Amino acid sequence: MTTMHPDSSSRRHREGKPAVGRPVLFVVLLAIAAIGVLGLLVAGPSIAVPLALVTAAGLMGLVAFAWAVAGPRL
Repeated sequence: MTTMHPDSSSRRHREGKPAVGRPVLFVVLLAIAAIGVLGLLVAGPSIAVPLALVTAAGLMGLVAFAWAVAGPRL
């Protein structure tokens, strides 16, 4: 059986992107999006359809932005 130095095998895997993003920013952005969706569900029947669609698209964009900027690195 061959013995390897602990740093030699795992060093190649860690040279790329870090395994995690910015968890606090990720949680804050997703919380804002979740509150926005809740507000949209509550206010949805009383607002116009185009405004509801724009708001929903904006919230989906916020989730995508949160994932791209601060989410976990795959």
